[in-house]
Amino acid sequence: MLMEPDMVEYRRQFRKGAVLRGEDALDALNQPWRLVPHKKTGFNATVQTWSCQRLLLARAQGDGTIMYRDEEHLGDGYDNFVLVVLIHKGGLTCSQRGRTATAGQGSVVTLLPKESYWSNALDGIDATMLYVPLDYLERRGVATDALAAESWAGGPLVAGVRALVDSTLELQDDALDRRPIHIEEALLELVVGMLGRHLQRHTDIDAPAEEVRRKVFAAIAANYSNPAYDVSAIVAETGVSRRYMYKVFEGRNATVGSILRARRLDEAEVLLRAYGQGASLARIGKTVGFHSGESFSRAYKESRGITPAQYRDRHKADAARAKR
Repeated sequence: MLMEPDMVEYRRQFRKGAVLRGEDALDALNQPWRLVPHKKTGFNATVQTWSCQRLLLARAQGDGTIMYRDEEHLGDGYDNFVLVVLIHKGGLTCSQRGRTATAGQGSVVTLLPKESYWSNALDGIDATMLYVPLDYLERRGVATDALAAESWAGGPLVAGVRALVDSTLELQDDALDRRPIHIEEALLELVVGMLGRHLQRHTDIDAPAEEVRRKVFAAIAANYSNPAYDVSAIVAETGVSRRYMYKVFEGRNATVGSILRARRLDEAEVLLRAYGQGASLARIGKTVGFHSGESFSRAYKESRGITPAQYRDRHKADAARAKR
């Protein structure tokens, strides 16, 4: 899942950072949500954003606000993402699905923008907000449906993400335009680690079903490069019926087949960046488990919206700009 136009516009608006003063300054942000400042007069906050291909992040500091994402706001690009909030200073309370969570410094909060919620950030807040694609997290084994109004102590990973975010936001304008994929991948890995560690302790998770999902991801990781490896092979390797395996993924944003395909495409992007024109698309496609270059190109275009050749050319142009 790539960012929708409304999310790209939000990123563009605050890429260089902006100071928001007064209640009127929040009106421009009221399309995907409604913001109400604690202070009717004298409100002051700063916002800065960054994004690459899949991830949108924003750093917000200053006076507190109440954010409402109501029914009228749903149905936009944010529906396909999970909001992960890291609290560096201050505190935040949020509510979704009738559940209320309160978090302080060093905590992680998660919300699902596809459903209505509200959050209340205290004055003096310093927080990083990361919008991470639902389908990406599901393909990595994260049960996103369990992330409505969740909060927990983030531990050292919060400090690690903050350090990487700080260094990213300090990049010069020309560097920001290069969309450094390695920064996005590092942030996504850290977020997956935080969420996965939390959900391992989640009492609402069905342990037997989660074990089957774990086996599926392990089987795909070990065999995705084999073109003959398919859903039937995964069923045989995990030792459960096809019906039960489908059931444990029911209601999630990724099927077993889409997880296998996405793993192949993700690995193909690594090779496209690493080898550039030095390897044919057919060779790259077969290396990651597609039967032919045509099936690879077709799957990539259907999933990512561009051809693998276009992705390779974009990365080549970005790398050339980085050397100037």
